[in-house]
Amino acid sequence: MPVSILMPSLSPTMTEGNVAKWLKKVGDSIKSGDIIAEVETDKATMEVEAIDEGSLAKIIHNDGAENIAVNTLIGVISLEGETEKDIELFIENQSKDKPEAIAEEEIENDTKLTVETIPENNIDEEKLNEEKRQIAQNKSNDIRLTNENSYSHEKIKLSISPLAKRIADLKNIDINNIQGSGPRGRIIKRDLDPFIDEIEFIDEGKLQNKTSTERQFSTKVPLTNIRKTIATRLQQSKQTVPHFYLKSKVCAEEIIKSRTIINNLDLNEENKIKVSYNDIIIKAVTFALKHVPQMNATWNDDSILKYSLVDIAVAVATDNGLFTPVIRSACKKSISQISTEMKQFILKAKENKLLPDDYNGGTFSISNLGMYNVHEFSAIINPPQSGILAVGEIYEEFQIVEDKPMTVKMINLVLSVDHRIADGATAANFLDKIKFFMENPLGMLA
Repeated sequence: MPVSILMPSLSPTMTEGNVAKWLKKVGDSIKSGDIIAEVETDKATMEVEAIDEGSLAKIIHNDGAENIAVNTLIGVISLEGETEKDIELFIENQSKDKPEAIAEEEIENDTKLTVETIPENNIDEEKLNEEKRQIAQNKSNDIRLTNENSYSHEKIKLSISPLAKRIADLKNIDINNIQGSGPRGRIIKRDLDPFIDEIEFIDEGKLQNKTSTERQFSTKVPLTNIRKTIATRLQQSKQTVPHFYLKSKVCAEEIIKSRTIINNLDLNEENKIKVSYNDIIIKAVTFALKHVPQMNATWNDDSILKYSLVDIAVAVATDNGLFTPVIRSACKKSISQISTEMKQFILKAKENKLLPDDYNGGTFSISNLGMYNVHEFSAIINPPQSGILAVGEIYEEFQIVEDKPMTVKMINLVLSVDHRIADGATAANFLDKIKFFMENPLGMLA
């Protein structure tokens, strides 16, 4: 019997996914453990592993297919001796709904209702039997129509190319009445051409004379699962978490010196350490959380959960969205260990290879936009964490130091705090500790 390849459930919150890429072609042999496809979840791209041996007989949803419900058939593996007809029959059986059992129960319930509504002394046996037959016939017709409609709809879903499907969705084209001209009646792009209006590109001059409702867009970008998740979580955070903000300026002269010393250490090439300013800031925040444990906490509706270990989530921006991998037990790791782990996370994030264990959890977050020449900004808290530190660029500021005018390198910090977890005095103490360890890196050696 052929083997189903289903859209896997790769996280507790996943209800649907996209087929990012098939790594096997139809006809390729497959062994147990082979990676056969990549699936995009609401957070990252994950690998689908084969659990049976055979050959890839059918791909139901091609590269780029979107919004496929969990446990939906996306491909079929055939075993030795199975024919193409066996595969088609298997797909047809997998696609059909089976409401017969429900219908039989409904018929029985309707029959009971008919019997109960007729007074016992007036029951006409022949009339009752006729009513039973009529109810059964009506239910049978409903079942037949449901199966036909379901099969017809499923057949269309299985017989349209991903490109044609995207165009149909974008242009709201009803594909049920379109006759496909592709192989086996498959609907392809040219079948939709008569239904497509040419996109209007309006020059800037004309745009100025249009109202906002009349303006035309040139491109519509569908939301990825990652972008949907970011939008949902951040909107929820801004609406439900009572944010308050504290700002501080930190002298960056000492972390600049410390980074230079660490990166110039005379080690062999294999152990060569190249730390970033962000790595040192992560360590400073870790020490501050150990000194102000009230901030090393998460919100739990009816309680506040405090932690003995410090897990720091660090925002990583990619072309596909924002990820927050977690440096676990950062309080037990050196700056070089944090640096190595962050480099691995950044690489995995850019390749969409982060696993749920990489980004779930964390008690506090850091978002650093200094490398993008951002002077100062405020960040949104990632629930249920206690807060997030926004780090700006290193800039020069004119100051009077020991009665002498000079320029000093500075960094602006903005701390966003969940007021349910911490009050202003606690947060101010925490921010002061961050400033101390950034301005006195040797204090982290104590």
